[in-house]
Parts: sequence; C-alpha cells; structure tokens
Amino acid sequence: MENYKQILVAIDGSTQADKAFQQALDLAGKYQATLGIASIVDLRSFSPNVSYDGTLEKEAMERVTTQIKEYVNQAEKAGVPEVKTYVESGNPKRLLAKEIPEKFEADLIIVGATGMNRVERVVLGSVSSYILARAMVDVLIAR
Repeated sequence: MENYKQILVAIDGSTQADKAFQQALDLAGKYQATLGIASIVDLRSFSPNVSYDGTLEKEAMERVTTQIKEYVNQAEKAGVPEVKTYVESGNPKRLLAKEIPEKFEADLIIVGATGMNRVERVVLGSVSSYILARAMVDVLIAR
C-alpha cells in the first residue's frame, strides 16, 4: 500500500458513505494525509415537473454544507492534519471521478458501496462503479 498524502472521500449521508468516511479517517491518520471531503448535489434528482426556481438546489446545498461541517469536526477531533471540503452541484460521477480529484490532487479516492438494487444499477449505474472504472488514482470501495 502506498503512503497516501491526499485522500478524497465522497459522502452523501448514507450508511455506506459513513463507512467510507471512517476508512478515510483511519488512513488519513495513519499517513498524516490531507483529507478532502466531497459531497455533490445531483441536480438530475430534482423532478422536472416541480416548479424550479433554484430554491431546491439552495436548500440541498445548505443541507450538504451543514453535513460536511460535522464530518470536518470529526476529522479535526481525530487529529487529521488538514481537511479540505468540496460541495458542488452537478453530475456526481464526473465530478468525483475526475474534476474534484484533479483539483485536490488526490492519490486515493474512497467511496461507499452503492445502496442501489440490481435493477437500479443496470438502469442508472452506480457512482462508485463509475469512479472505479474511470478514476486515474487508487480507489477504495468501503462496505
């Protein structure tokens, strides 16, 4: 296993993401690495039938920002030397596989295993599978 210096973890409030975060905390502590915490508001999840004036996105971004602050507090209490956060809206697959890891200069990406059932994975494809297939750095899938 490499001596990772820039560990990026994706969170979404799920149990799987919490497991990924715990793995990231352990490794960031072990390697004294910088921890990047990323959460993406997937705009595609908003129904086109709802009158959309930006309020839904704003509320989602506020929830995610509050959630990320809790993760940052945990990381600081665990002694992680440096924590950076990424709260963005858009396509989580693209953002987490390429854009944010490049910006953060990640050498490891940690994501939770998908919570989708078999049919959902076939139709939608999981974010974790997409990242695993396309990331240019090591990927750890937490279960």
